[in-house]
Amino acid sequence: MRRALVFLHRWFGIAGNLLFVVWFASALVMMYARMPALEPGDRLNRLPPLDLEAVAVDPGRAAAAARLEAGAAEILQLRLGMAGDRPIYRFRTSAGWTAVYADTGSQMLQLSEDQATLIAAQFARQPVAGGAPPPPGYDRLLIRPDQWTLQIGPLFPVHRIHAGGDVLYVSDRTAEVVMETTPGSRFWGTAGAVFHWLYFTPLRSHSTLWYQLIVWASAAGCVLTLSGLAVGVIRLTRRKRSPYTGIMRWHHYSGLVFGAAALTWVLSGALSMDPFGWQAGRTTGSAQHSAVAGGRSALDQPDLASIRTALESVSTSFPPREVEFLQFAGEPLVLAYRPPSSGNGAGYGGAADAGGPLSFQAVVQPFEHRLVTLNGGTGRRFSRSELLAAAKAAMPESNLVDAVELDDYDAYYEDRRHRRLPLPVLRLRFDDPAATWIYLSPSLGRIVHREQRRSRIDRWLYRGLHRLDFPGFYHRRPLWDVVVIVLLLGGLFSAASSLAPTAKRLRRHAARLRRREG
Repeated sequence: MRRALVFLHRWFGIAGNLLFVVWFASALVMMYARMPALEPGDRLNRLPPLDLEAVAVDPGRAAAAARLEAGAAEILQLRLGMAGDRPIYRFRTSAGWTAVYADTGSQMLQLSEDQATLIAAQFARQPVAGGAPPPPGYDRLLIRPDQWTLQIGPLFPVHRIHAGGDVLYVSDRTAEVVMETTPGSRFWGTAGAVFHWLYFTPLRSHSTLWYQLIVWASAAGCVLTLSGLAVGVIRLTRRKRSPYTGIMRWHHYSGLVFGAAALTWVLSGALSMDPFGWQAGRTTGSAQHSAVAGGRSALDQPDLASIRTALESVSTSFPPREVEFLQFAGEPLVLAYRPPSSGNGAGYGGAADAGGPLSFQAVVQPFEHRLVTLNGGTGRRFSRSELLAAAKAAMPESNLVDAVELDDYDAYYEDRRHRRLPLPVLRLRFDDPAATWIYLSPSLGRIVHREQRRSRIDRWLYRGLHRLDFPGFYHRRPLWDVVVIVLLLGGLFSAASSLAPTAKRLRRHAARLRRREG
C-alpha cells in the first residue's frame, strides 16, 4: 500500500504539479481581480438620459413589430432606454433578445458599422477617470466569442470597437454596450481567471471538453493531495523526521502543513462544476416568477399615456436613464433607476442564468430607484401580506414554515464580494421535500433569491471551503486576506518545490530510454 501511494503521488505530481503552481498563483490574483466586466453603475452613468418626448410607440405596438404579440413566446423582460440618440424597447423572451425603436416602431434588425460606432462613441465620451478616451475605431462584427465575451452568448453577435486601449462591445441584438475591457482588466483577467479556470478561448469554446478537463483535472488533484498527505504522514511517523534532504525536505514539510488546505480547495473547485448534477436549487423557475407576477406576463400592455404619467412622476425625483416594466399580482409597474451620483460602479446584480449579464434580477442597495404604478404613477412598495400571498402562490403545494424580514444578509443571501443584493427582504421557508427558501423584495415585488437543501449544502462545500467564506471571518479584513495569502503561498511553495526534482527524474528516465534504444 505504501509503495502504491508513493507511485501515485510521484506520477500524479509529475503530471499535475505545474497546474497546481498555476492554480495557486492565479488564485492570489483572483482575490482582488476577476474577469473584465461592465459594472452596472458605470454602464448607467454613461447612458444618455431617456428622451421621453421621442417615445411615440407603446410596448404593444413594439411587440407586434417584433412578432411578440399574444400567443407568441412570453415576454420575460422589457426595458426602455436609448440606442444612440433614439429611444428603444428591449424585449427578452426564452428565444433571446429583440429590440424595437420606440420612436418609429420599426424592429432593429442589425446595426451598421456607423450606428455601432456612434453608440460606442456616446458611451466612451462620458466623463471617466483620467479624462475622455480617443474617438472609437470600428474593428469588426464578432459572430463567435473572443476571450472576453465568452459569458455573454445570449447578446451575440457583437460589434468590437476600439477606444484607445479600451475595447467596447456593442450587442447587435440590443444596440447597447454590453462589455468593456481596459489594458489593466485584460492583464489581470488573464493572470487570474483565465489561468485559474483554464478559460482559454479555443478550449472554453468547446464547453463539453473544457468541462471534462476541469472535472478530471480536479479529481486527479484530489488523488495527488490525498496520496501526498498519506505518504508524508507515513514517512514522518516511521522516522520521526523527514527522510528527505534539500528541496524535497521542504516539499515534505510544506505539504504536511498546507496539504489539507490544498485538498479542500481542489475538492470544492471540482464540486463547483456540479459533476453529479445535485446542486440545483438557486434558479427560480419560470412558473414561480409567473405566480408572483400574477399569471402570464402582460408587459406589452401599457399604453403610452400611462407610461408618460408614470415617468413624469419619477422625473420629480431624478431624470431616469433607463426603465424596466414589471408586474406583481397582475398589477403593471415601471421601475426607474440610476446609479449613485459618485458613479462608483454600485448597481444592480444580473443573474447569468436569466439570460446574461443584462438580465437585471436585483437592484443594488445604494442604487437609486423608484417603483411606480402604471395606473396613476404613484409610488409603490409591497406590504408583508401581499408578499406572503405571492409566496404562497409560488409554492401552492407547500406549507409556510415561517417568514422573517431581514435587514441584514444571512449566510445564504448575500453577494459576498460586493454586497449588492437589496435589503430588506422577506425570507420565507417552506416544508416541501426540497426545503425551499424564497427571498422576496418589498421594494421590487419579485423573488430575488431562492435556496433549497442541496444549494445550502453547496454553499458550505464551495463558498465555505473554496473561499473560506464563513460568517464572522470573511468580512474581517485584513485578517481574511492574511490567512488566505499565507495558505496560497504555502501551497504555491509546496507545488513549486517539486518542479526541479520532477525535471531531474524525467531527464533520468529519458536517458534510460535512450540507452535501451541504443
